[in-house]
Amino acid sequence: MEINRRITTEVLVVGSGLSGIKATKELASMNRDVLMVTKTKLASGSSFYPLKASLGTQVTKNEDDKHVFLEDIEDLSRGMHNEDLAEVYVNDIPERVKEYKDIGVQAKKLEGERKACFANHARDIYLLSDWDQIRKNVTAIFNQYDNLDVMQKTVVVSLIKKGNQMAGAILLDDKNEFVLVECQAVILASGGFGSIYKHNLNPADVDGSGHMLALEAGASLVNMEFIQFIPGITTPRYKTLFGEHTLMYCRDIIDQHGESLLKPYLPEDVSKKECLEIRSTHGPFTHSLESKYFDIAMMENIIKTKDENGFTLLYDDDLYDNEEEFYKVYLDWLKEKNVHLTEQEVKIAPFAHASNGGVFIDENGRTGIAGLYAIGELSSNIEGANRLGGNSTGACMVFGKRSALDCEQYLQSADVYKISEAEGEQHLARLSKSMDSGSSAENQLSANKMIDQIKEIMWYHGNVVRSGERLEEALEQISELESGFKFAELLEHKQSRKLAIKGRNFIKMARILLQSMQERKESRGAHYREDYPVEDSSYDKRLFISKLNETTSYTFLDQ
Repeated sequence: MEINRRITTEVLVVGSGLSGIKATKELASMNRDVLMVTKTKLASGSSFYPLKASLGTQVTKNEDDKHVFLEDIEDLSRGMHNEDLAEVYVNDIPERVKEYKDIGVQAKKLEGERKACFANHARDIYLLSDWDQIRKNVTAIFNQYDNLDVMQKTVVVSLIKKGNQMAGAILLDDKNEFVLVECQAVILASGGFGSIYKHNLNPADVDGSGHMLALEAGASLVNMEFIQFIPGITTPRYKTLFGEHTLMYCRDIIDQHGESLLKPYLPEDVSKKECLEIRSTHGPFTHSLESKYFDIAMMENIIKTKDENGFTLLYDDDLYDNEEEFYKVYLDWLKEKNVHLTEQEVKIAPFAHASNGGVFIDENGRTGIAGLYAIGELSSNIEGANRLGGNSTGACMVFGKRSALDCEQYLQSADVYKISEAEGEQHLARLSKSMDSGSSAENQLSANKMIDQIKEIMWYHGNVVRSGERLEEALEQISELESGFKFAELLEHKQSRKLAIKGRNFIKMARILLQSMQERKESRGAHYREDYPVEDSSYDKRLFISKLNETTSYTFLDQ
């Protein structure tokens, strides 16, 4: 394997969702040379997922609301959030929301105040929509900068450090050729890992690659067990985001035989109506509220029957009489997709959506590795065991800005290292030997089949309902798959290189996620263990994951 060409820049930005776009635009405006790389096209990832109507941003109302907003975050985090990051968000978001237009995003303020998902108090909500127009706007804005380049259909294979700071990276470009990048700083904004699950509400490029880049560069991960699963529509249009607020008009959810799914699971003191009304206030599953039975019933039924077709919602016709903008935007968008909630049979099931955990960062997006930043869903941002709705998009703006400003200061004194092609090829050789696999002939599968099996394993063993027994079984299955994965051979052949990297990331990410779920022997927020069904104060610590050489450690810490 050889390096085909080299590129020299000051900053490498990995990912082209909202956070990557914000950081790139800020740095380019400060006359820094920036190279953005994206696995697909400009303005992609979960920020621009086409099968959802809109995204929201929740904004602090005024000075008095700052304390209340922080209390809302703390209440839902169940002790798992970073207080410094939360405070930065609450203080900064009123100004950052004004800057959406600078990156080509039209943010429309909803009339009046509204409670965001999980929020205890109403605030201003700004809606983002029309992904195609935003993409056109971003392209036009980026084209104004001579110091900004974008490489599409490009994967970052590995990061390179020298003198304990970022010095460069190795890429696979759109021709599957290795490219050596020399740079002083790297901003990772590559999103989450939802596509590691069989059923997910993410584009295929949201695959955890940035987590592995950061971990292997020396950064830590935290809160990885807190993954958001939300109901998604399976019928009549698969993989469409479900608007949980419509459950206010839902009478029941029924199984394949027309029987109430909720009735066998609800305690005596919780009615179907109460459960559905609470469930209408939040998108993701949480163990923290009595609505948890809604999602647990769905997933336990799927595990038991292996029927993944979903469950039918029974709606009242007056759903479509609601003229509130938040309802109309969603229901009108569904009509455009030929989905009508009362006139058609609509089925839903749990889908993997977003991660509340990720790369551990400070209030400027720094990872603890000089010149390495992580922002957006890739980072463990202001969230904890649950995430308040409308904070993820806002955090892209807040920490996209802060990381760019800090990076600009860092570049003023950072060393500039040269990397020879020989060094780059030595780095590739070490990467090729980084997986001790391909030795078991009986376990060998094609890379695509192996990836599909990992998705299946994660779907049944690492979804809403978890248990120590199933997690252990899943970890054993992942090890078996790894033993038959011919990573080095796939990496050697030009056409299979990206598949090799994806397969490697899937194996490593699946193991990290499953082990994190195994370590937290309690139920808290987005993490539910049926064998440990209550929140346990002895786990009032966050689980940090770090890597030294080839050893991965899992440690509960107070920080």
